[in-house]
Amino acid sequence: GLGLVLVRNVLDRRAELALFRAVGFRRRELAAMLFAEHAWLFLRGLAIGTLAGLAAVLPVLATPGGNPALGELAVVLLLVVANGLLWIWFAARRALRAPLVPALRDE
Repeated sequence: GLGLVLVRNVLDRRAELALFRAVGFRRRELAAMLFAEHAWLFLRGLAIGTLAGLAAVLPVLATPGGNPALGELAVVLLLVVANGLLWIWFAARRALRAPLVPALRDE
């Protein structure tokens, strides 16, 4: 789903990306720019969700006899981050394979 959102965003911004290509940006630089934009949004959203989740389980964490599985949760969170960044990278590279010149002509 994350990759599809990125591809849709790139398709909507084809004219902008074509203009960047026309003034000298390379595909690799555009892919890095798209990756940075979407990774920032993804990581910020994940951080907000993580804080909300921690607030929800705060009573369990504060209970003296509670045994939260924080190690396992940290591993899952790291896997989610790695998976999300992988799909963002893949979608950014894939979305820029299509020719951008026709989008510039339409602009």
